[in-house]
Order: sequence, then structure tokens, then C-alpha cells
Amino acid sequence: MIRRHVFSAAAALSVFSLTPQPLAAQEPAADNAAQMDDLMQAMAGMFQAEPLTPAQEMRLPAATALVSVMMPEGFYAEMMGEMMDGMFGPMTSMFSGETGAGLLLQSRLSVAPETLDALTAEERIELATLLDPGFAQRGQVMGDLMRGVMAEAAVVIEPLYREGLSKAYAARFDEAQLADIGAFFATPTGRAYAGESMKLMADPQVMGATMQALPAMMGGMGDIMADLETKMAALPAEKAWSDLTAAERARMATILDVGESELGDNVRDPAPRQTSGS
Repeated sequence: MIRRHVFSAAAALSVFSLTPQPLAAQEPAADNAAQMDDLMQAMAGMFQAEPLTPAQEMRLPAATALVSVMMPEGFYAEMMGEMMDGMFGPMTSMFSGETGAGLLLQSRLSVAPETLDALTAEERIELATLLDPGFAQRGQVMGDLMRGVMAEAAVVIEPLYREGLSKAYAARFDEAQLADIGAFFATPTGRAYAGESMKLMADPQVMGATMQALPAMMGGMGDIMADLETKMAALPAEKAWSDLTAAERARMATILDVGESELGDNVRDPAPRQTSGS
């Protein structure tokens, strides 16, 4: 769940980095803030759900009651904290330990690989600390920062998530099913399940199984990127101002309500296409 938020944020930032700058010169900070706000609004609009039917609206109070058992106040922050610990705990240990030291030494030292391979774990960490006195703390600082960001986000997300989950229950289960679920939640086992069901995705067992799948996923990335590069190369190339016909220039100027001479000075040339061999 938190992974979806993290990946969504990363995707948003990636898209934002590709957003063209406006023609008019503006203060960079204000310009970036406006573009990010527009991007967030657009992304929010992409995920609009269908409104509940009258019958589903009637089931909403029962669904909300169930969700309140599953997600008591502060639940989302707690769940996100557990998932962050599950993700960043091992990562922090890895990057501040022998593995991280080895990566740092590989990037900072021009020595034969076998020389580094012959070092003990203690020697690698010692050398890494000599080159980067803050080596052992960097992973912890990053983890603490992300936990703080997610804790703040949880305050905003939790009520909205609870509302969305309630509507989903009202849409997917009828009155009898909601009553059955409520009866189950009223039992000792049901109460235990209700309190833990949402946390299962953050369980170390689930996280560990997910991480075990990463090598296989990453192993196929080379083929995917090569295929993507081939398909992108087959698309028409982007046009510079000099590539546009007179009619195209005039049409662009009309749409933007800008003189052609002014527009020509403000149309940036496309970046050269990058290939795996370049």
C-alpha cells in the first residue's frame, strides 16, 4: 500500500521533470509549484470513481461501521510506520554495512576488483568511513526522513482512505454480506482479523517474499528496455522550430496567441534521442 504511494510519487516527479516550461518567463519556484499543482490535479482526476448507486449509498453506513473496526484512529500511520520499518530497516543495515561499504569503495577507488574482494568486512567499513565519515549514518538519516514524511502524509491520507474503503465495501457487498462480515468481526477471531487484515501487506513475511521476486523482475528489465527503445525509435521524431512548416508555425502561433517571431525564440529544440549504445 505504501509502496503504491511511493511509486506514485516517483511517477509524478518523473512526469513533472518532462513537463515543458511555459513560454513566458516566470520565477522558477512559482513556476515549478504551479506545474506540480496542475500535475497533481490532473493525476487526481485520472482516478475518479463512479458515484455510488442509491442502493450502495444505503449500505454505506454499515460499510463505514466495518471499516472503523478495521481502521481505528491512527491506524494508517501505524501501518505505514511498520511498512517503512520493514522496507528501510534492512536497506539501512545493508547500505551502512559491508555491502554499502563495498559499493562506496567501488565508486571511489580505482583498484582491481580482486583487491576489494580480498578485504574483510571490517576493512571495507573502515576504508568507507575514511572516505566518507558520515557513511554509517546516511542510511539512517534517509530512513528517518522518509518515516517523517510518511507520518505527515498519513494524517491526510487516513480519513480519505477510510472513506474510500467504506464506499468500496458498500459497492462490493450487499446488505446480507455486510451483516455477515459484521457478525464475524464481533467474534474474538473476527476482531483479531479486523485489526490485522490491513497490516498483512506490511508483514515481514510478505515483504520478504516480495523482495525475493525482485531479481526475477529486474532480470527481465533489460529485454523490456531494449523492446521499448526499439518501439520508441520507430515513432516519428520530435520537431524543432526549424522542422515545422509555415502552416504549422502559424497554427501554433494562433493557438498560443503569440507572434511567430516571438514564438520561434521560445520553442526549445528537442533533446537528442539517447540509445543504449550512446
